Amino acid sequence: MTDFKYTLLEVAKKCNNVSNVGELYSSGEYYRLFADNGALAGIVKHSDVLPLEEECVEQNKQQPVFVFDHKEKTICFNKAYETEPQRSAALAGVLNELRVKDKWPGLRKWRNELYPICKGEANSPSAMVERASSYSLGIRAFGVHINGYVRPTDGDGQLKMWIGKRSATKQTWPGFLDNMVAGGISNGDGAFASVIKECEEEAGLSADFVSSRARSAGTIQYLFSSKLGMKPETQYVYDIEMPADVVPRPSDGEVEEFYLLPIDKVLEKVRAGQFKPNCALCIIDFLIRHGIVTAENEPDYLEIIDNIHARLPFPGV
Repeated sequence: MTDFKYTLLEVAKKCNNVSNVGELYSSGEYYRLFADNGALAGIVKHSDVLPLEEECVEQNKQQPVFVFDHKEKTICFNKAYETEPQRSAALAGVLNELRVKDKWPGLRKWRNELYPICKGEANSPSAMVERASSYSLGIRAFGVHINGYVRPTDGDGQLKMWIGKRSATKQTWPGFLDNMVAGGISNGDGAFASVIKECEEEAGLSADFVSSRARSAGTIQYLFSSKLGMKPETQYVYDIEMPADVVPRPSDGEVEEFYLLPIDKVLEKVRAGQFKPNCALCIIDFLIRHGIVTAENEPDYLEIIDNIHARLPFPGV
């Protein structure tokens, strides 16, 4: 019998590794970031607060974009910045200087993509910020994960999944395994539009093929803490049943190679820790939805489900 490194619950908790946000606030090690309408929007590590405050003041001594309350440990938008474009422009300057001065390590992974600071009002974020700052600001981020699978054929009783190996030059998790396709949702893109874009860019699958076959399969949610900061994230999950004669091909340099693996091999690699953490979470969700992991064969079934559908205390729009 294979000697697995992790249980499925341990794999799930490697991604959803913060169980109680309230305890983080009470520890004094984090500041709460509020949107311009007063909604809780993010969580910032104490060690990241001082350089953020210094740069805000450096950029505008009279009216820094953020107001800091060190007693209450809160960060709020300065009311002098009345519109989203004003707040976004001010933050762009602050974040760029933090990157140039290398005061926030997460900004070394600069993407030139914009993510919203959500406040619970559709199509009305507090500000748009560089994607690489989302860890340090602890704001809720959104992405898509697409499972490509092949049904069992005659004489072959196993479901198979297409698995991507991340390029060795990726900024994050180089060389780890992925779902067939995954990517963040940038400003202005919806979930399904992102699915079509990412499938074409990463796997060479046409928009017509994807739009006719991709099926929404819900979401996974988790709160992931790392040395870069906090990442509350929602991933929209889609399944694509792949015909036997359709093969995904690396197209944009982000994926080194694709493998078509029997489901037992996929499970083995999940439990060996070979997947990027959120991709492993998405695979576990797929295994549950397809009846491969069940309450009868998995003793931690309900706790696993709790950890792949974590409640996030931040706005979704």
